[in-house]
Amino acid sequence: MYFREKMANNGRNAVEDIILQAIGHSERRGIIRIIGVNPEGVTYSSILGETELNTGHLNYHLRNLEGLIEKSDDKLYRLTPLGLKSLEILNGLRNEIDGDVIQYVEVAKSATDVSIHPFVKGSLYIGIAGIGMVFLASIGLFALSITGRIGLPGIFASVAMIGFTGVILWVLVKALKTVPEFVRRLERKLMND
Repeated sequence: MYFREKMANNGRNAVEDIILQAIGHSERRGIIRIIGVNPEGVTYSSILGETELNTGHLNYHLRNLEGLIEKSDDKLYRLTPLGLKSLEILNGLRNEIDGDVIQYVEVAKSATDVSIHPFVKGSLYIGIAGIGMVFLASIGLFALSITGRIGLPGIFASVAMIGFTGVILWVLVKALKTVPEFVRRLERKLMND
């Protein structure tokens, strides 16, 4: 009995994970809605025209929706039963959002905007420390170059290293402060592997 319940829960969890991953991106939600409005099926070019995505992005999102959508022999995209369930959830969300819910959106959004997984934050700190040491060494090399202990190539090398490491330091510190989208994508990739 326990084994069957556990397997059923694992199956439900997998369905939830797949649906949440699919509807977690606005472009994929749009594609699901476009296909859902046309149960007879939608052509690739129709989806392309309605989403205004380029072909590369559309192909990427269609691949991520496999299992929720299917392409028939007549080259029309249709929702699978899992896709229909996703559309039902999306429509339910739209219909049930009222003023009471809206007031919590900003609070929830600000909480997710500033959260970085400790592993990713630690990786950024390690990167800042490592690049910071190279930056300081570059300044030391530049000081030696100016005093004449190292020739003209040393000056050029030290200036290049200062510039290069300075830019990397700036990017890492900015990433740590602002948590831009690429850090969130890196975090999701690291946590999913």
